[in-house]
Amino acid sequence: METLEYLNAVKEKYQLKSDYQLARILELMPSNITAYRKKRRVVDDYVAAKVSELLGIEILELVAQANAEREKDPQKRAYWEAKAKTARENREPLDVLVASRGIEPRTRGFSIRCSTN
Repeated sequence: METLEYLNAVKEKYQLKSDYQLARILELMPSNITAYRKKRRVVDDYVAAKVSELLGIEILELVAQANAEREKDPQKRAYWEAKAKTARENREPLDVLVASRGIEPRTRGFSIRCSTN
């Protein structure tokens, strides 16, 4: 998942209509969001931490992804990509989707039955 996808998840979760609104809640200039979208810049660790807090995910996931996108050295990039992947795999599946859309997650192979007896 690229950092832009996380930014889009924030927009969706908070029902933001524009990148201007996204920039306001991240306390950034709108031109920063434009630069991220055009891939002229990658979010720094501070912005990555703020986005992860807004989404309720581990900071390491987004910081590692941002470092992977920024890194020029293939070996270091692979290291950061592995860290981001591990962090993504360790979190609850679809929790960003669940949080952003209010979808009720399925139970995990069990059901609860209530009786009035």
